[in-house]
Amino acid sequence: MSKRYILQLCPLLSAGILQGFTAQKNIYSNRVVAYVENDIITQQQIRGEMMLIANQGSEESEMEKKLWEEVLNTMIAKKMIAKEFERMKGQLPESYIQKKYDEIQKTRFDDDPLKLTKALQQQGKSKASYKAWLREEAIISFMYEHNVHRPNSVSPLDIQKYYQANGEKFIQGKRFDIDQIIIKKEDAIPSVRECLKRGYSYEECCQDLSQIPGISLNRMENIDESEIVPIIIKKIAKLPIGSFSEESIELNDQVIFLGLRNVREARTLSLDEAREPIEQTLLEKKYQLLRQKWLDQLKQKAYCVVI
Repeated sequence: MSKRYILQLCPLLSAGILQGFTAQKNIYSNRVVAYVENDIITQQQIRGEMMLIANQGSEESEMEKKLWEEVLNTMIAKKMIAKEFERMKGQLPESYIQKKYDEIQKTRFDDDPLKLTKALQQQGKSKASYKAWLREEAIISFMYEHNVHRPNSVSPLDIQKYYQANGEKFIQGKRFDIDQIIIKKEDAIPSVRECLKRGYSYEECCQDLSQIPGISLNRMENIDESEIVPIIIKKIAKLPIGSFSEESIELNDQVIFLGLRNVREARTLSLDEAREPIEQTLLEKKYQLLRQKWLDQLKQKAYCVVI
């Protein structure tokens, strides 16, 4: 008879229990991993959730074991919340689920039922199983919304303390003002090259380029280095500020000449600049703590076992 462990939520699993079952060679057999009252969670169910999160192979790895733990934790928490919804005798009208389904079909699949059906088939889901998933997600959202209220304020002192402890993480990357000369007609290339060789000032050159038929001038301001494709970064890294490259590049079936108008070096944000992202981070931390406290309360009502 398998040895049973009483499950502890938040964290839902101890590291020892997880290592106990993930170390087995037959990790992907469809045996029961956990009981949540009268529901079960099997290895196959966990694996299915894992594949939706990350496209991983079948070999075991530390990363895969960590993902396994996170997915199992989430699945158990969802089942516990669903059980609480049942205790409350909660009702979720079928019309609400159908509305959600129709919204997804319209916004993500061009209101084409065949596209949605094909996407579900690729994930091994039917329309019915997808609606069941939508129902589960709607219940989870409803229960969190009505039992865990989001905090709406953080003290200035907490923001200051967080900045002092983590200020070096608030780095604004290198930023560029870039101009792209996009060639719409190939016969415009000689005219562009001729314009670039005239020795005009940068703005005079931009003005002349904008008059050439068959091209468009795309002016981009304050673009973060991380947002620029590598081929363009490589090109502008060689350009002096206030100049155009006379060498074109091909990108997405377009011929482009690049101009570098200005560069702002990477720097650490001030407290005032970092205040808003810090506030959002701290609000989210407070909310997660409240969620965990609520799950701890549910733990007192539910009987959960991990095998």
